[in-house]
Amino acid sequence: MQRRLGILFIACAAILVAAVSTAWACGVLATLKVGPRAASPGQTVTVTGKNYGQVSAGNSEVSIRWKSRTGAVLGTTVPDARGSIRATVQVPQNARRGSYVVMATQTTASGAPKSGTPGRTTVRVKKGAAQGAAAAPWGSAGPTAPGGSEASLALDAGGSGSPTVPTLLGIVLSLALLGTGLTLVARGRAASRPSLGA
Repeated sequence: MQRRLGILFIACAAILVAAVSTAWACGVLATLKVGPRAASPGQTVTVTGKNYGQVSAGNSEVSIRWKSRTGAVLGTTVPDARGSIRATVQVPQNARRGSYVVMATQTTASGAPKSGTPGRTTVRVKKGAAQGAAAAPWGSAGPTAPGGSEASLALDAGGSGSPTVPTLLGIVLSLALLGTGLTLVARGRAASRPSLGA
């Protein structure tokens, strides 16, 4: 009985793994690249990416943001028919030396983050601006991103449609089912073996 129950648990784990794999494949994530990867304050860089939504389907333009999903907008662009983007933006004049996240954000018609966004990449500022107390992080004309040090690498959670959390939960549950199933099968085999009595 334990062996049959174990086989059932293993089969359930296999089905769950297949379902999680399918869900991950369907949740296409937006990508983002920047060139050059290292730049000076005020230097122009090119960002490219894939898997963004069409504006004609009610999605917003893609905003290229500095440091976080709510950071300063460096520029905007419209995805082409294949969902690809390309934009030329400028590294903030007052950026200090360090590594920074650059994000490409997009929202749906309801204002929610587009599934799979934001796209992320990093750029390294080679020669930082003067770090005097009077220097504003974005210059006098630009907005200031909330929280954190200018020279820190900001981490930001994915959009509401990101499949990461459900995928991780599915993997954990699959492993639990698989472990239980293997344990039950092993116990069933041990119980079915004839004992070598005296």
